[in-house]
Formats: sequence, C-alpha cells, structure tokens
Amino acid sequence: MNNNDQGSKPFQRKTIIVKKNLQYRYMLLISFSVFVAFIVMSLDMMWTISKVVNEHPMMQPMLDEIFSMAPLFTVKIAMYLLIVIIVSAVISHKMAGPIYKFEKSCQTVASGDLSHRVFLRKGDQLMELQDSFNEMVSKFHSYAVESEKLKNKALSNPDLTAYCAEYDKKVKEMMPNFRL
Repeated sequence: MNNNDQGSKPFQRKTIIVKKNLQYRYMLLISFSVFVAFIVMSLDMMWTISKVVNEHPMMQPMLDEIFSMAPLFTVKIAMYLLIVIIVSAVISHKMAGPIYKFEKSCQTVASGDLSHRVFLRKGDQLMELQDSFNEMVSKFHSYAVESEKLKNKALSNPDLTAYCAEYDKKVKEMMPNFRL
C-alpha cells in the first residue's frame, strides 16, 4: 500500500540533508574509511615501487616521474573524496529520510492521531519497519474503535459498564489523547 492508494500525493523531501548529525557522521565514516583505504593502498604501492627500484636501479627515472606527478595525484585524490562525499550524502539520505519520517510519525501518533500511517518513498530503506509500524498503529486504532463501541453498548446494558470502564482505562493508559 502506498500514498496513491490513499488518494494523497506522495511524500517528497526537498533537501538531501534531513538529519544533520546522523548524516554527517555517516558521511564522515564513509569518507574516512575510503581515505584510510586509499592511504594504505598508496603506501603499499609506493613501498612496492621503491623495492623494485632498489633492486633495479635503472628504473630510477620511472620513480622520479611518478614523484613529479604528485601534485596531479593530490588533485585526483581530492576529486575522488568529493565524489565519495556526494555519494555518501545520497546514501545517507536514503536512511536518514525514513528515520526523520518515523520520528515525525511517532510524534503524531503519540499526540493521539491513530489514523496516521507512515508512507515512505519507493527506494527508501526501512520499508519493513513501515509495514510493522502501520500494522501496530492499525491495531491500536481497532482497539480504540472497539472501546468506543463497548462504551456505547454499556450505556444501554448496565452489566457491561464495569467491563467497559476497565477496557477504556487500559486504552487511555496506552494512548491518553487518542483520536479516531
């Protein structure tokens, strides 16, 4: 089930950075990991080249040529890291967006709106959580509706009054401000 099944327009986020702390930490972790891997690979490559040049001194001009390209190599590293940061921002958005949406939905449901459901965009992560959340809220909603029905029956049947009062008390404890 998606938003279009409900007759509403699909949820669209306008910004890439939705949850700054989470996304910045995620992006930093990815970028740092790539940078460390790149440094380790570069050091290993330089050690291997140095070993070959030491064993074959006539290859010294090749080593000098490689070192003369160091500024260009540094620019390429910066470009690669920029690409990694952009990709990590897009990937983190796929996680942080749904988390942000769930936070807002939890606030809405906690305020008492049991008709609220979460609808994530196609391709977002946490789709299973969306389904579980919606199922949970649906069950709460059905308990609240049943409570209202029992209350109405209790008005005409004095035997049900005590039972309905206890059931209503349990529902109010779960959701003090519920709305149907």
